[in-house]
Amino acid sequence: MLLCFCIFTTSTFAKDPRLEPKRLASIGDSITEAIDAEVYGANHWASWANGYHDFWQWLFGLSDVDSHNQRITEKFGRGDRKNFMEAESGADSFDLLDQATQAVAHEATYVPWLMGHNDICQDYVEDIPTNEQFRDNAFDALEILRDGLPHGATIYVVGMADVPHLYNIAKDKKVLGIVDCEELWFTTLFELFPCGTVLGPFRTDADRDQMRERIIEFNAILQALVVDFNTNDEHHHYFYTNEVFNYDFLESEVSDLDCFHPSPDGQEELSRITWEAKDGPKF
Repeated sequence: MLLCFCIFTTSTFAKDPRLEPKRLASIGDSITEAIDAEVYGANHWASWANGYHDFWQWLFGLSDVDSHNQRITEKFGRGDRKNFMEAESGADSFDLLDQATQAVAHEATYVPWLMGHNDICQDYVEDIPTNEQFRDNAFDALEILRDGLPHGATIYVVGMADVPHLYNIAKDKKVLGIVDCEELWFTTLFELFPCGTVLGPFRTDADRDQMRERIIEFNAILQALVVDFNTNDEHHHYFYTNEVFNYDFLESEVSDLDCFHPSPDGQEELSRITWEAKDGPKF
């Protein structure tokens, strides 16, 4: 009788040690740019990822959101710190490649990623990319990061926010306490305000539920890609969290200027929940 002693192995490997997240380069859209958080336009000081609170922000009484950038400085010191905003208002998944390329050019060691809202927030439903298109865009960007970032860098993909939820909690607000938010959103009919697929006056609850399902599908695609890249890339560390989608925003955490983007309080909560997420990088 022939006995066979077999040893089964798996293709596991030790990851490169994680680098300190001192070179931050965010990937994202208007949420990361903190559009209309405190004043009209981009409010970079109030960004959940890149925000800062220096002399001028203190002097003019601007908000301090305790961003990832600030938390990194507090924990790791000011030496060799860099803070790059690759995010751009209006960007969607088709812009991921350019933003990832910029993050690589900046030799980022930490790339927080919150992207995809503008894929859902189209003027018309038929303009929303397919799941395959969204996956291809995200995959290509992750490949760029994998091939170009320093070994030991961290990529932190944050699942998209529940945009229909933002609609529900802000629909009774008033712009600057004067104009009903629904009157502002009416201008989506003329493509003067974004996200007609959710905010349009003739969109029904069933329509918005459909948009929520698309967000869930997109987030599932992002999560699966992160798992795949983290499993097969020994040189970089990938994380995914769904905390932003699950977060129950308050009315005060939505902008008083456009009734849609996070206010400074909302940005502060975005920073907190993503930094403290149990499935996050935990620097």
